[in-house]
Amino acid sequence: MSPVGALSARRRSAAEEDGFSLLEILVSLAIFAMAMGGLAGLLVQNSQINRASQMRAEVQSTARNCLSMIVQVLRTSGWDPRNAGFPPVVLDPSPTGTTNYIETLADLNEDGDTDDSGEDVLIRWVGTRVEWRTTSDTTQPFVILADTISNDSDGDGVAETMFVPDATPNPTRVTVRITAQSPAPDPRSGQYIRYTVSSEVVLRKTL
Repeated sequence: MSPVGALSARRRSAAEEDGFSLLEILVSLAIFAMAMGGLAGLLVQNSQINRASQMRAEVQSTARNCLSMIVQVLRTSGWDPRNAGFPPVVLDPSPTGTTNYIETLADLNEDGDTDDSGEDVLIRWVGTRVEWRTTSDTTQPFVILADTISNDSDGDGVAETMFVPDATPNPTRVTVRITAQSPAPDPRSGQYIRYTVSSEVVLRKTL
């Protein structure tokens, strides 16, 4: 071998000792890709867990807030300090699994009638919305309390009645049952998140 060839061979040998071979680079890239893939999967999983937790918190808040507002109104129904003789509530004569209403009456300002704002409250559940009108003026619009109420606690497609009196036509108490549902499925399970709350309210007097 000529001196020039020997020198070139020594340089290649030194380069191979100091650097990486093509196989080593490919193996390193493969390991790096696997690590990045695992990290990406972990980030996606954490994002789904956070999203599911947020959805669950929103569903619980919706159900509880809606129930709280309705129960507060029901507890004032029947207030009749001047013995005007009005009933505490007017019940839906034919509730169904998609529509149900209850009307509460109370003489809050003690003027002998229920014509003032907040004294005649019609609460209704229609489809997925719970809404109310806090006046006897039927020309006034309803205000939406919640718009993700399915009242299908077990997810079987059959909704439960929202306002359930203990008797008709003379109830002494009314049970309010509300099931809120997430607007979209849980990204992990593909199932909707549901949360049910209920409260039994004793009426001030019978119908």
